[in-house]
Amino acid sequence: MIISPLPERVKQLFVSLSTACFDVFSLHEFNEDMLSSVKPDLVIYDALPTAATASYTDVLERGHSVLGNVSNYHISLVILMDEQTYERKEQLELAGAEIMIWPSSVDQALERINRLLENQSQFSKFEDIIVFKDLKVNTRKMIVTKDNLRIELTKTEYDLLLHFLASDGAVQTREVLLDVIWGLQFYAGSNVVDVHIKSLRKKLEDSAVDPKYISTVRGVGYRLADRD
Repeated sequence: MIISPLPERVKQLFVSLSTACFDVFSLHEFNEDMLSSVKPDLVIYDALPTAATASYTDVLERGHSVLGNVSNYHISLVILMDEQTYERKEQLELAGAEIMIWPSSVDQALERINRLLENQSQFSKFEDIIVFKDLKVNTRKMIVTKDNLRIELTKTEYDLLLHFLASDGAVQTREVLLDVIWGLQFYAGSNVVDVHIKSLRKKLEDSAVDPKYISTVRGVGYRLADRD
């Protein structure tokens, strides 16, 4: 994924990557939602100054914002800078990103990009991360965060949340939830579902009256709340 407010100035890189058999997707500005839908192996971010953002501070702020979001998905990030900003790269505190001067040799850029991809961790990225609104679930580590703050859930609460996220908004009856989460041999009343949903909502700081994550379907059960 190449992100540039002025695609013309990275056109040569776009064409060269396409010629080298990469599937290349271009955006004018960073959009976190596109990360999960496009699923890039690499993000190239154009931080070169423009008329609107010509200062060192602007580059610093924009670079930090993109790096913080991209790192959540364990995606390699290349940041393109002009020579003046590149000379101050040690002050930018952008550890984890590959910094490249642009414009520069396309062949050298391709060589560095290929090296980055070869060295990239082999574990699956997007299968490990589920994003819903401001929630992120790392299924490999079983970690749930909200606004990058960790939420401590019990195993049952975690399984409930994961089931709702996988249901794509379909209504889940109490009987179905009992079957899926507790198993066919669990003979407790359906009230146990309500108790755990209430506990999960409390930890997510969700409201039954104005739900952000889990909606109540009266007389039936629950479902994942609509996206904003």
